[in-house]
Amino acid sequence: MIKVHRLNGELFLLNSDMIETIDTTPDTVVRLLNGHRYLVREEMQEVYDKIVEFRRSAGYACIVANSAGESRGPEDF
Repeated sequence: MIKVHRLNGELFLLNSDMIETIDTTPDTVVRLLNGHRYLVREEMQEVYDKIVEFRRSAGYACIVANSAGESRGPEDF
């Protein structure tokens, strides 16, 4: 889950595993796999950075590396 803000400033958590696309139109629009769309205050790059940081901190890199038969830790990514 990543922390993002609605356009009105309200903070909410977004399940980054459900994100299908992120567009800028000029507002940042996050579309989920279930079809829901959210307009957020954060820029596209900021949302991307939050996803990467969350996945690193949650050990996603280890899961991906191990599923590929590799033995690497998060510090290798």
